[in-house]
Amino acid sequence: MVRALFLLPCRAGEPRGNATTAARLAAGLARQGVTVQPWPVAEVEQAPAADVLVACHARRSGPATRELARARGRPWVILFTGTDLNGRPGAAARRAVAEAAARVVLGRAAARRARQLHGGGPADYRVIRQGAWPLPEPAAGEPPPPFLASLPDQAEPVLVPAGVRSVKAPRRALRALAPLAARRPNLRLLFLGPELERREGDALRRALAEAPWAAWPGALPRERLLTAVRRAVLVLSPSRSEGGPPNALLEAALAGRAVIASDIPAHREFPGREHLFTDDADLRRRLVALLDDAGERARAAARLRETARREFSPRAEAAAWATLLRAVAAGRPPPAGH
Repeated sequence: MVRALFLLPCRAGEPRGNATTAARLAAGLARQGVTVQPWPVAEVEQAPAADVLVACHARRSGPATRELARARGRPWVILFTGTDLNGRPGAAARRAVAEAAARVVLGRAAARRARQLHGGGPADYRVIRQGAWPLPEPAAGEPPPPFLASLPDQAEPVLVPAGVRSVKAPRRALRALAPLAARRPNLRLLFLGPELERREGDALRRALAEAPWAAWPGALPRERLLTAVRRAVLVLSPSRSEGGPPNALLEAALAGRAVIASDIPAHREFPGREHLFTDDADLRRRLVALLDDAGERARAAARLRETARREFSPRAEAAAWATLLRAVAAGRPPPAGH
């Protein structure tokens, strides 16, 4: 049995995309005969033994993963997870990527961006789409979070489930929807996610002080998210950049919610061009169309759910990772990228 150590830029179980990805892969790979141990890169010196190491985030986890792998005589894999494709990588990250036994990206757009930053050709990057992992059902009898319980029955909640950082553009959503909120008193914009950048968090708090129709309840544990997603009329991603289709949008689709997202390369892969907005006015237009037509909202949600199930299979993801990790652990060339 192959043992894989996934080094994260956060702790396992935190409400972060990297932690969700590692937990999903651990569950899927266990059925493939591969054991996965997620581990915070901040505690790399205490990391358990493994046959192959995986750096989840080229910049934040890559350099420490390289050092540990070299010290232990083990191969390593780089998984580009999102913000590691923004800006220019430092020398340590470039070395970690260049010397890795394999490099994995979550989509075609991410593969193109990785090649721009780190060089190489298509065969040097393996595209493994993330699986769409359903949110767990809430515990029987568990009350809804207080911010949901306080919503009036006629409220129209729009959910932005993402960590608060500048690249996720939370204030763009607030600014774009403010004219609409003035005309629709039932509109509520809810930001669900941890504060990942103090400056952006402070700016969002100041903006929310002038927007009583919006709120930032903070992060919810994954096991409590489904209640919030189901209460929302739709889910919004105003992000300026993503390493692949966000887990939160795939989860929303599986939960039967329509999605609107910014027009960026990762979002063109999911939810797809028909669900993307190009500017603030287009966002308001698309949102009003869905708010005013429950039937179309349900049809859009059904199409997204089918796409998520068909094209983002956790079983296919786990099988591709198992093949890759077995090859790397055995010292064989990894499967060709595509």
